[in-house]
Amino acid sequence: MRALFDLFLDICLFRKGPQDVPASAMLLKVCALAYALSGFVVLRLSTPSSIAIPQILLDLALLAGLLYLALSLRRYPQRFGQTLSALTGVGVLMAVLALPLMVWIVQQGPEGDSVLPSMLLLGLMGWSIAIMAHILRHALNIPLWVGTIYAISYTFISWTMTGWIG
Repeated sequence: MRALFDLFLDICLFRKGPQDVPASAMLLKVCALAYALSGFVVLRLSTPSSIAIPQILLDLALLAGLLYLALSLRRYPQRFGQTLSALTGVGVLMAVLALPLMVWIVQQGPEGDSVLPSMLLLGLMGWSIAIMAHILRHALNIPLWVGTIYAISYTFISWTMTGWIG
C-alpha cells in the first residue's frame, strides 16, 4: 500500500508517469472504487447523496470513456488500464487534499469568509489539471500543451455534465 501511495505521489510531483503504474486489472478496480468513494465523500459535504452518487458515477464514466476514445484515436488502447489507474489514483490523493478545504468552506457557511480556502481549492484544482496533463502527455505521446488542453476540456465537460444532475 505504501508503494502505491509513493507511486501516485511521485506522479503528482511529476517524477513518474502512467507507464510506471503496474498493468493490473485489480489495481484499476481498486483505484476506480477509491476514486468514486473519495469523490463521493467530498461531494457529500455540499450535495445530497441522491445527487452526489450519480455525479461521481458520471464523472468516472466520462473519465474512462473520454480516455479510451483518446487512446484509441492515438492507437494506444493498450495503455488504458495503466492510464486510468494513474488518473484515478492521483484523483484519490487530490480528493484527500480537497476534503479539509471543503470542510473549511462548508463550516464558514454562506455568510462566512471562505476566500482563503476557496483560493487554496482553486490552486489544488490547477495542480490537478497539471497532473492530468502530465499523465495524458505520457499516455498519448503528445506535447504537454496539448495534454493541458485535453485536461482543461475534460474538466469543463465533466463539470458541465455533472452540473446537469440535480
